[in-house]
Amino acid sequence: MRFNPSRRGVSSAFLLVLLALIVTAAVVSITVWVSVVRNPSQAYLGERQQQFIQLTGLATPVTNKLDPRYVDADGDLVADAPTDPAKLIDPPTLRFSYVTVDDATEFKAAFADLLAFLSKETGRPVEYVEFNSTEEQLRALRDGQLHVAGFNTGGVPIAVDAAGFVPVSILAGDELKGFYKMQIIVPADSRIARLQDLRGRELALTDASSNSGYKAPLVILKEAGLTPGIDYGIRYSGGQDASIDGIANRQYHAAAVASDVLKRAIGADRIHTNQFKVIHESGDFPSAALGYAHNLKPELAAKVRGALLKFDWKGTSLEKYFASAGQSHFAPADYKKDWELVRKIDDQIGYAHVIREAPPAVTGTGQ
Repeated sequence: MRFNPSRRGVSSAFLLVLLALIVTAAVVSITVWVSVVRNPSQAYLGERQQQFIQLTGLATPVTNKLDPRYVDADGDLVADAPTDPAKLIDPPTLRFSYVTVDDATEFKAAFADLLAFLSKETGRPVEYVEFNSTEEQLRALRDGQLHVAGFNTGGVPIAVDAAGFVPVSILAGDELKGFYKMQIIVPADSRIARLQDLRGRELALTDASSNSGYKAPLVILKEAGLTPGIDYGIRYSGGQDASIDGIANRQYHAAAVASDVLKRAIGADRIHTNQFKVIHESGDFPSAALGYAHNLKPELAAKVRGALLKFDWKGTSLEKYFASAGQSHFAPADYKKDWELVRKIDDQIGYAHVIREAPPAVTGTGQ
């Protein structure tokens, strides 16, 4: 093969140009990384901050109130029963559901004795139904497909305002009196000791409907001068049990949980007291509430209310499940008073009490 110096020159020149382009691209990339990631500009930080604040709702406060379809003549902030008999429902079988979770097996077993008692008191069958999300549960209650239900603390206000939920009782104990605290927990050997130490770390939250697992910690951290996305990151766990497991397994830097849920997890050996420490504890919040649809026939509603207040937990599946959390009986719920702070947090964080409609079903177009 004959050597061609002109081809060799062209190849060398091409390689030099390519090398120059690579070096230039690397310099630009490093410059961008330093200016945007390591030393971000104020403009970039401001944009990122606003995006995160809007995502969490902190930038758009709202004023929630009872949906116009409902009437509150007595001023207790809860929907009254319809005066038009045609709008009342009297289902032959009562449908019940508790707080939505991925697997309701434990809740079905825990509430079995209560449902049997409810059936005896109302004279009709009661079935436990499962939902894939709180939104689905709310739609069922609003549309008359769910008659008796339990919602977590943060889910009660939207259930009242948007779905016509009437809270009757809360989970109480001799010491708890039906209330719990929001706690931020970290692994036992973590260097995080106070809220300010969360700077540069991640906080595990659950979902936007949760008071203790989402809304309350965001507001409390905001009051402490900490902004999500700037001062600390957010990791979504999907549920409080998952948040607690993440602390036990050292998967999360920190997690926001309800004190009663944490006590149940300790009782179930999901986590041990030597595996975590509490760096912040809030004031009191009401526990989950049980109640019924506002448009139940008054005679039936009265029987449901009576059952949810006088059911004796002693020796039942309900006592067994909630004993580790210190909860042992039902106490009357006062929605207007007990949920006042929860409602204020919803307004402040911009959590609008609006039920999103189910997406339209996708139908095939056979060919």
